Amino acid sequence: MRKLIILAMAAAIFATQVGIGLAMLDGNPRQGRFLFRQECRPCHMENPQQEPAGEYLGPDAKRQAEWNEVFEDVQALPCYEHWEIDEDMLIHVHTYLHQGAADSPTPETCG
Repeated sequence: MRKLIILAMAAAIFATQVGIGLAMLDGNPRQGRFLFRQECRPCHMENPQQEPAGEYLGPDAKRQAEWNEVFEDVQALPCYEHWEIDEDMLIHVHTYLHQGAADSPTPETCG
């Protein structure tokens, strides 16, 4: 009985931590996917269609922690000045990329 209580408490703590982590990214991943394809994908695909051409970049190109680092200082990115999206839209893109990252439960293999 004691082991069951400890196990239940551990599960509750784990679920709380996961919920807090997910709550931090409250963007809409579907809208983020649309914005990513519209704003980022043309320059960050295998055969870029627009300039400046960047390296391939899809959700699975980085792990979740790496995406978090990228979005901590997006203004430092070389392509920042070419974006036509505001800070609220960036939350959606971040959510999409984070949820589709290489180490996520459901990696997104194409942007």
